[in-house]
Amino acid sequence: MGETLLRKPRPAVEFPPGLDWLNTDRPLTLAELRGKVVLLDFWTYGCINCMHVVPDLKRLEEEYPSELVVIGVHSAKFAHESDTENIRQTILRYGLKHPVVNDQDFLVWRRWGVRAWPTAILIDPQGNVADYHSGEDVYVLLKPVIESLVKRFDAKGMLDRSPLERGLEVEGVPESGLSFPGNVLADEAGDRLFVADTNHNRIVIADIVDGTVLNVIGSGGRGLGAGDFRISAFDHPHGMALEANGRILYVADTGNHAVRRADLVSGRVTTLVGTGVRASDYPPRGGLAPDVGLNSPWDLAVDGGQLYIAMAGSHQIWVMDTDSRQIGPFAGSGLEGTDDGPLAIADLAQPSGLTLDGKGRLYFADSEGSSIR
Repeated sequence: MGETLLRKPRPAVEFPPGLDWLNTDRPLTLAELRGKVVLLDFWTYGCINCMHVVPDLKRLEEEYPSELVVIGVHSAKFAHESDTENIRQTILRYGLKHPVVNDQDFLVWRRWGVRAWPTAILIDPQGNVADYHSGEDVYVLLKPVIESLVKRFDAKGMLDRSPLERGLEVEGVPESGLSFPGNVLADEAGDRLFVADTNHNRIVIADIVDGTVLNVIGSGGRGLGAGDFRISAFDHPHGMALEANGRILYVADTGNHAVRRADLVSGRVTTLVGTGVRASDYPPRGGLAPDVGLNSPWDLAVDGGQLYIAMAGSHQIWVMDTDSRQIGPFAGSGLEGTDDGPLAIADLAQPSGLTLDGKGRLYFADSEGSSIR
């Protein structure tokens, strides 16, 4: 969460020359965008909080297609994130349709005095700074400001609703059998390979030897739909875990902030836990499934009746008793960090991968801490 700072309007700072631009066939300037409401989104693609802002930006773009221009300012936290091609792949992966500038040397970041990811800066149609917000909840906090700006400048005849002509990275990209698969799970006993076909919003089950597709879980449409494999729906699934009997597959349905249960015998999908939206509390509160809010579950591991969940969005690992359906924090204070210690007070940093060694130890990839814990 962040805070919104209403500041006295001041002229916006122009983009420096020589930067790489994506999702546009030319560099943009704030001068040419006069008449539009402009939202600068400072982000880095390895930051889960930045990814939480993406649905808010898409929602605002849909509601103000002619009045609002979103520009992503990618200021990389890690060296590999500053590569323009890596940013291009991230744009394709998350379906971003707005222009993005690669601020690899933090020139734009410093000009604006930004101090944290994510940060949103709103510029009015006259080119003045209208609002500044550091943190998530961009839609809730900036929607009223954008609405006010649109009404005020429209009444003055100063709003430009002409389309912004530009090219998109997705143009010309061929269709593929898989789209940014986020995880795989091998079932040696059943000769099956489960593939989270993340951007196609489905799980593909293939023969582990020759790759023949045996079944597909999910229609491919985004949603939280339950039921038969063919009509069920996911939203960017990632990690999976298979019960020892090989019958039940658990899926971290990251975009839905839920964990799904796929019965491989009956061919049906249900929601094990999660409400379909990110938990309103931070860190989320445990309780009795299914009506417990989660925060970007990214991976799963199962040990008997215990299902472990890498809760990337709240920097925690949760555990669920699959019999009683009781679920809650297992490790992590909810603070982002790398401090070791007892489970409840250790700080984690976006746990994104889990595995068990069968000897009472759980290992996890702590992504933003660049470590294995």
